[in-house]
Amino acid sequence: MDVGERQRKLSLWAEQLRMDAGQGLFKSRDDLRLYDLYHLIYEPTWLRLAHDRVAQNSGSITAGCDGVNMAAFDENLEENLQRLAEDLRSQTFRPTPVRRVWIPKKNGKLRPLGIPSIRDRIVQESLRMVLEPIFEAEFYAYSYGFRPNRSTADALSMIVHNASNASRYFWVIEGDIKSYFDTIHHKKLMQLLRRRIRDDKLLTLVWHFLKAGVMEGTLFTPTTEGTPQGGIISPLLANVYLHELDTYMQRRSQPSQNAKRIRRAHGRGNFAHIRYADDFVVMCNGTREEAEAMKRDIQNFLANELKLTLSDEKTKITHVNDGFRFLGYDIQRDVTGDGVRRVKLLIPQEAVAKVRASILAVTAQSSLNHSLNAKLVAMNQLLRSWGQYYRYAYNASLVFAKLDHVVFWRMAHWIGAKFRSSIPQVLRCYYVQVEGVKTLSSGTKHLWLLRTLRHEYPPYRTFVNPYTTTQPLLIRAGGMVLPVWLGNEKRPGTLDLRPRVLARDGWTCQHCGQVVTEETAALDHIRAVKRFRRPVDANTLDNLQTLCIPCHKQKTARGE
Repeated sequence: MDVGERQRKLSLWAEQLRMDAGQGLFKSRDDLRLYDLYHLIYEPTWLRLAHDRVAQNSGSITAGCDGVNMAAFDENLEENLQRLAEDLRSQTFRPTPVRRVWIPKKNGKLRPLGIPSIRDRIVQESLRMVLEPIFEAEFYAYSYGFRPNRSTADALSMIVHNASNASRYFWVIEGDIKSYFDTIHHKKLMQLLRRRIRDDKLLTLVWHFLKAGVMEGTLFTPTTEGTPQGGIISPLLANVYLHELDTYMQRRSQPSQNAKRIRRAHGRGNFAHIRYADDFVVMCNGTREEAEAMKRDIQNFLANELKLTLSDEKTKITHVNDGFRFLGYDIQRDVTGDGVRRVKLLIPQEAVAKVRASILAVTAQSSLNHSLNAKLVAMNQLLRSWGQYYRYAYNASLVFAKLDHVVFWRMAHWIGAKFRSSIPQVLRCYYVQVEGVKTLSSGTKHLWLLRTLRHEYPPYRTFVNPYTTTQPLLIRAGGMVLPVWLGNEKRPGTLDLRPRVLARDGWTCQHCGQVVTEETAALDHIRAVKRFRRPVDANTLDNLQTLCIPCHKQKTARGE
């Protein structure tokens, strides 16, 4: 089966149904819905692709409450997929409860994260592959969260465009829904799915996922509402639910251009609605009183139609000149260098403080027994992800330069402490120039610095249905949220020893003689770690050798 072609047809059918509904061409409610979808979920090619996408996620190393991670599942992959397909075909598949863990929020509090089992994640991804093309055909144009080919930069770009001196949407309602993911009403969600889906088998499977429950330690808690944060299908279901808010706001904010001009001529404002998952802003080019009236209308709609609560204390009305925060940026209209007021995207001080704390944690003096290469990899991952996100900020260059200074000297002092060298010695040995940038290097790994990123303006783009066009489809299947890696290795020192061992062995497997690469090589202990009184004593050049991955797996299976 050609999965992409089938998804294209599903999306085209959904688009045609939407157009027919707009023209009043349907005879009954059933004519608006798609059916005979369930068999796709367990079709071998479809299910295998779902597995492959889940396996690519960083969260695949994390097990659900059954204790099975992706590596264990893949040991008998074909058999496990065949059994999973049979369970789905016979409708005997039942999701297991999600494993609940708690992760820190930006404000220091903890939020729950649900971790489904590997089997459940594969089925959820297969479900998403069926449902997303259908709902993408009708989702709101200015909804950006957890949708293919869209990002936070697109939402920020639309806000900057609306708050420009030409559009003048200066009053902002900052939307905040109380515990959104935890309070989604199950029956209401199923009603919304039934508007487009006529397949009872598929809907029953979604219902089973909603009611799977939560395991926290040994305590089971049933789920009466909400979708588990961390589930692959949860973001799509959340978008289906809040699409009702988008539709409501679309009726209120998108009359014809002529109607908008007439409203402005009569001294009345227009509105613009931008949503990213459960975060949304409503912008008004009228008066504060009109913005306050709209806030009350939204509050009533959410309570009456979606059984959701708009946080009264967190949902603020702000003038863009005073600034507001959205998607991790401070957004404020202020005077620029040419003396004209323009909208600026700014990096908040809290975001800078948070990344500084992570930089200090990576270079903590308590981690001197870990590899220099591991620290460089961890620092580069941290800086790249943070810098790529904030490269659109007006003050990016200034903040990046200050952080580069902190990173460089923290790393230099960490190297000096590890190798008991003075800073002049560190600079003589590790200070190099890479692509015109002076930085620190271990010889195989270089410290990446933020100054290599150029400030950009968030791109202003128009969007089409990604499933019915020829543009590449960027799929972001859900994964577990993992903490920042601090460069602390499971076996300290391994990443520094690895390139030396590979070079010594001529990049050749010492068992079968096969030539290996960085990706196909495994570092093997000649004498097993368990035979040493202290595991760290096993990590020496004399006790390490190069093996190819198959030979390493065979040796591990023999218990050697």
